[in-house]
Order: sequence, then structure tokens, then C-alpha cells
Amino acid sequence: MKPALFLLLFLVFAGAVVAGAQTPANPSQRRTAKAGGVTVSVTLLPPGQTATIDFQLALDTHAGALPTNMLEVAKLVAADGREVSPLVWSGGRGGHHLAGKLSFPAEGPAASREAFTLLLQGVSGQKGLRFEWAAITGGI
Repeated sequence: MKPALFLLLFLVFAGAVVAGAQTPANPSQRRTAKAGGVTVSVTLLPPGQTATIDFQLALDTHAGALPTNMLEVAKLVAADGREVSPLVWSGGRGGHHLAGKLSFPAEGPAASREAFTLLLQGVSGQKGLRFEWAAITGGI
């Protein structure tokens, strides 16, 4: 009887932990591009309680160095051409593998909830990699 009770308590506790876990990013919000030996994956993170629009980025290469300052190479561009620079990059600087969160002000191009583009300029010598979204859903 004790093993059954232990199993029941374990399942209840595990269910509570899973129920309290954060919801992962929606896979439909992920974009990937390859250019000049660089693979870039960008995920638009679900809107939260902050005044930012956030993206999770992962850049990988074995052909050269990655950007040393994501704050200088990234822009958020609205459908009407308005641009805004990021506020914060929480990842590394250069090397062959970069990962981190890139945050833009919520009052920028994505705030209108209309189509927008994340532009990464000069990645692997390219003119710019473009990652497009039709709109942001959910509340900020």
C-alpha cells in the first residue's frame, strides 16, 4: 500500500510542477535563415507584462565570426518603414555561437500589432537577414 501512496503523491506533485511551468514559445513564431555559413534562429517570445517586444536568438557558424554587438546590427522595422533599435541584448559578443534575448521597446513598430520585420544587418557579410511576422497577438 505504501508504494501506491508514494506514487500517488509523486504524480500529484509532478502535475503541480508542470502546471506551474511557463508556457514555451509558440513554434509558429520561430523563423530560421541560413546565409554565408551562418544559421540564425529567431523566436518571437509571447507578450508579457514588460514594456518590451522580445526575441530569442541563436546564431551558429563555423565559417567566421558572428557580430560583436547585436545592439548595432538589429532593427525592428514596421510595415510603413519606421525603424527602432533594440534596448537590450542579453547574449554574448562574437565567436562562433551566440544565443540570447533581444528586447525592443513595446511602443515601436510591433506595438501597432501589424506586420513587422526583424532585420539583422551585416550577418556573415550579408546585406541583411529579414525575419517577418504578420502581427503580434496577445496583450502587452
